[in-house]
Amino acid sequence: MENHCRLAEVYVTHPNEATAHRLLNRKGYRKTLQEKVELAVAQDVHRRKVEGRAFQQSKSLERLARLLDQLGQACLEFTQVDALQVLPEKRLKSYGKLLRRIRKSLVLVIINPEDANTRQGLKLGRRASKIHASRELQASDTAVEASQTGPCQVLQFQLRRMVHLLSDIADALLAANFGPAVRLQNYKQLRNAAHTFNEEPGSFGVERLALTRSGSTIAALKAEHDASSEVMAVYKEGQADKVLEELSGVDKWNKVFPKVAPSVISHDVEHGQELGSMVIEHLPGRTLESMILNGQWESARLLVSKLGKTQKKIWKSSWTGERAEPEYMRQLTKRMPETRQTHPALFTGFQSICGMSRPDFNELTQKVSSIEKRVNPPFCVLIHGDFNVDNLIYDEIEDRIYFIDLHRASYSDYVQDISVLMVSIYRLPVMEPAARAKMMSLIKQLHQFARRFAQSNGDLGFDARIAIALARSFATSTRFIYDEVFARKLAFRANYLLETVALLAEDKLEKYKLPLEELFSE
Repeated sequence: MENHCRLAEVYVTHPNEATAHRLLNRKGYRKTLQEKVELAVAQDVHRRKVEGRAFQQSKSLERLARLLDQLGQACLEFTQVDALQVLPEKRLKSYGKLLRRIRKSLVLVIINPEDANTRQGLKLGRRASKIHASRELQASDTAVEASQTGPCQVLQFQLRRMVHLLSDIADALLAANFGPAVRLQNYKQLRNAAHTFNEEPGSFGVERLALTRSGSTIAALKAEHDASSEVMAVYKEGQADKVLEELSGVDKWNKVFPKVAPSVISHDVEHGQELGSMVIEHLPGRTLESMILNGQWESARLLVSKLGKTQKKIWKSSWTGERAEPEYMRQLTKRMPETRQTHPALFTGFQSICGMSRPDFNELTQKVSSIEKRVNPPFCVLIHGDFNVDNLIYDEIEDRIYFIDLHRASYSDYVQDISVLMVSIYRLPVMEPAARAKMMSLIKQLHQFARRFAQSNGDLGFDARIAIALARSFATSTRFIYDEVFARKLAFRANYLLETVALLAEDKLEKYKLPLEELFSE
């Protein structure tokens, strides 16, 4: 790559056909080297543990090779710029100087990850930032402003692209040491967070735990580069507005019931930013999802039992006399385009069979929308807003329950959280009859404590409203289910509940009883 950059520098400062041919002829060398790296990585990673440091180093090397190849392609594309010879010599020299600085920065790239260190990635990142802010690159901006079209604009684009690639290469070097969750932008925050737990911040490790559907990164901050070492904190990165919402959600919970929310150690986010991040305390225990998937039924039962007691305290602590308006049908309508994109045939239009008609799904939601206003509870409480099985953690040793992922926290209807949790248990990919029966038992447990709370607090529309809320959750859950048969079961239940509620006379709303057994049985 240094040779590629050297030839590109020669070509840009003194454009000629011979140098262009030399650059073009080197393309094969670059491709061969990249293929060798990919083959070596493929042979190496199959015998590595995915969570191990050797695996992440090998994958980082593959990423490094890919980025270097892209840098080489950028050098090659300088030969495609028309009328380069007509530019002033002074302008060409300034472009050549930038290419020289990029080439010299490549000295910091160590090919063997075992020899690489954090300092090299940070140094390369700083150099890329300096080149980006350099007088030569700003001067090329002026040239583009003057001409707007032609070779200056193309060269401007190529040079900026190469500087961005340098930054990406710096990230790849950091990833060789810390894993894919660490980048130039977040290294300092992670190091400082590690320093609050460990006097030797240079020894910390980062292990990616998950990538969410929205692309957010969740990683464990550890004391050492070791999969078995103790987790100190959890790092979350995602869209800035979601991070701000979660910070606000944690603040709401801490004001009302601080025992269930994690503490925020640090955060880096502002309005207007594209990405934001936060470091939160690591919570002991296991999620309800992991308990169910691993068949730990007694632990799951204890969690749900503790949840009932905790929720009762939360609802009483956050109680307001304002009437809740969850607008389940509005929530459903908002998510239907995405839902129909996954399963276009599940939620059909008007049907007529032998003179008997079945209403259009949209017509059903509109009719139920007017009904749900009559069964809204006469109070609001603080709710989680995304009460899925993976957002509940139970510490059996301390007998404590925790809530995570609080970005949708708000004051609304407690039934929303209960219905979401009931459906998120039902939709888990556990199909053995005995296990499904255990899951049904957990769902019953949830429904019973919520119904007792409704009865003791004069919430007469509970059953009709939970039917509406469950219909909303069954329908919108299909967008996450790619098994057509199982998705159809969810959609059938959503349709059934909406049709049942739509047919209820006004004086029958408070007498309606949710057919729980039939609804959640197979």
